[in-house]
Amino acid sequence: MDAILQQLNGVPGVIGSLVCGGDGGVVARAFPPLFDAAIIEGVSATVADPASGIRNAIDSADLLDFRYGDGRIVIKPLRNAFLLLLCTKGVNLGVLTISLNVAKGKLESLLVATQDSPLTVAAAVTPDLMELTVCHLADGTKGSSFEQFGMAALTPATARHVSSFYRGGAFKRLKLTNRTNGTTGVFPVMIVNESDSSYDGKIILCTSIEKKLEAVPGDRLLVEIS
Repeated sequence: MDAILQQLNGVPGVIGSLVCGGDGGVVARAFPPLFDAAIIEGVSATVADPASGIRNAIDSADLLDFRYGDGRIVIKPLRNAFLLLLCTKGVNLGVLTISLNVAKGKLESLLVATQDSPLTVAAAVTPDLMELTVCHLADGTKGSSFEQFGMAALTPATARHVSSFYRGGAFKRLKLTNRTNGTTGVFPVMIVNESDSSYDGKIILCTSIEKKLEAVPGDRLLVEIS
């Protein structure tokens, strides 16, 4: 989805874009670094909130265009989700609409595919807390270096999902709980740039954390932002 959002951001007048689910959780976003993640997530939650009136308007329209003094917010409804773009006030809506129609089909296909992904399954176990599966890095060299830090690790996709699930921003520590034996602890977390999607929806633990939590690869841990 990131690639599609970046393409939309390339349309003259588009500043940033995001996809949020029907519950308001941010699925993917592409905004300049100066934009606060909490504000972005607050906007997506408002869009999805039935009480705001925006969602009812979206249900009966193909596109919503909110105009302000210095900019515009354009909302395109997707299947069980929304595409939101922050634009300059001079954006050409006719040109943008063509790009949105192309992006709509691609994004909806990806949204359907992610419904059965490990990330979705991880969040579906309990409505209040997320569970992630314990795993090891397959690369022995990386695993050896990783052990020295005494940390847990997540892929960028999983980190974004954890942040979205708890409606928070960046985090450096996680509270991990082994539901089987009740052991728990708060541990520092690092992001590993693993391109292998098999690590998505999982948490990588060093040996010292595994021992403390009495967990082994394949176990599922409750994960909370600390």
